[in-house]
Amino acid sequence: MIEEFIKEYGLIAIVIGCALEGDTVAITGGVLTHQGLLAFWPVVLAAITGAFVTDTVTFWLARKFREHPRVLRAVSHPLSVRLTAMFLSRPLMLACLFRFIPGGRTVAPVMLATATSIRGLTYTIATGISAAVWGVLMVAMGRELGEFLSEALGRFTRTEIILACALVILAMFLLRTIWRYVRTDQT
Repeated sequence: MIEEFIKEYGLIAIVIGCALEGDTVAITGGVLTHQGLLAFWPVVLAAITGAFVTDTVTFWLARKFREHPRVLRAVSHPLSVRLTAMFLSRPLMLACLFRFIPGGRTVAPVMLATATSIRGLTYTIATGISAAVWGVLMVAMGRELGEFLSEALGRFTRTEIILACALVILAMFLLRTIWRYVRTDQT
């Protein structure tokens, strides 16, 4: 039953999951390709789509709302300050690499939109290429992880276990994000 649900709605879930979280969902999608529940290239395209849409929308919203207090708070975040110091003179490099920097996925597009003069089209093309490389790498890593788990644990057939682990990780990520948001608003 759950296998049919994954086959029917898995790609949509990967697009949404990669838009909200990213790495964990894309890797889980790769594990599901190893299990034969989803095809490799459609999962890669779903991961790329979710990542690209989020990065691009974040950039354009930050550019439009530069003076909003939440945007200003994101730009003053310690990671944003470090990234600005390292990459301010090379915004195109940051646009290509931020997806691979832990914690940089939200901060970097905001910083690029507000603290640099990178053109919107240049950013969109660079982040599209970066999302494509990221999508292929993460899904391939997931497929290899599935292979490793199969060899280490034997052929596991309980798809629910894989999904439960992914959901727990995603829930922990969301709870951490909510906690940071609530804690920051209280100060």
